[in-house]
Amino acid sequence: MEGILHRPGLVETLRLEGRGDGMITGTDTMDQVAAAIAGCTLCPLSLSRTRTVPGEGPVPSALLFIGEAPGKKEDETGRPFVGRAGQILTDLLSRCGLSREEVFITSIVKCRPPGNRAPRRDEIAACMPYLEAQIALLSPRVLVPMGRFATVTVFGMYGLPFPSFGEVRGRGHGVRDQRSGREMTIVPVYHPAVITHNPPARRDLEEDFRKLAGVIRTSPGSRK
Repeated sequence: MEGILHRPGLVETLRLEGRGDGMITGTDTMDQVAAAIAGCTLCPLSLSRTRTVPGEGPVPSALLFIGEAPGKKEDETGRPFVGRAGQILTDLLSRCGLSREEVFITSIVKCRPPGNRAPRRDEIAACMPYLEAQIALLSPRVLVPMGRFATVTVFGMYGLPFPSFGEVRGRGHGVRDQRSGREMTIVPVYHPAVITHNPPARRDLEEDFRKLAGVIRTSPGSRK
C-alpha cells in the first residue's frame, strides 16, 4: 500500500507554556515526556485530574495502542486501561498471542475529562505534542487507534481521509514518517469499552482484533 508522508511534527523542538521545563526535544526519553505530562497545565483538564496517565509499555515498541482518554480508574491509578475496558483489552491481546507487557498503551489526551465526556479540541491540541513525542520514541510499526475518536485524531495526524469509522476499521492503512522514512501501518479497531454498553458488538470487536493479528504477522519488524 502506498504510504502517505507524515508532515514534520513538533517533536524536534517544541516550546510548551506552563509548569515544568516546558521543552520536548528529539533527544528526550519516555520518562522525560511523562514528567512533562505530569507538570502540564496547558488545558483545563489539569485542574480536575487526580493523576496524569502518560501510558506504559516497552520502549521502543513495535505495537502502539491508542485510546481516547483516561477514565475513573485510570485517573485514580495513573495507569492506562485498568478498568473493565482494560480487562477486555488484556483478553483481546491474549487472543492475538500478545501480553500487555509487549505493547505500549496510551491515549490521545493524558488527563481524564470530567464525567468521561469526549475531549475538546483545545484539550486534544494541548496533548498532541506528547503523542507525537511518544511515537517518535517508540518507533512503532503498527499503530492501533481504539474507537472512532482516536481514529479520527490519528488519521488527522497523518493526513489520511476518514470517510467513516465503519469503512476504515479492521483494515491496515500505510503511512510513512517523513523524518525517518519509517513505514507504519494504522489499524483502527473498536474501543474495548464498546461491549460494556453494547454487548452484541463483541463479535465485531473480536473480528477487529483477529484482523489486527493478521496485520501484525505480516508487518515488517513486528513479532511474527
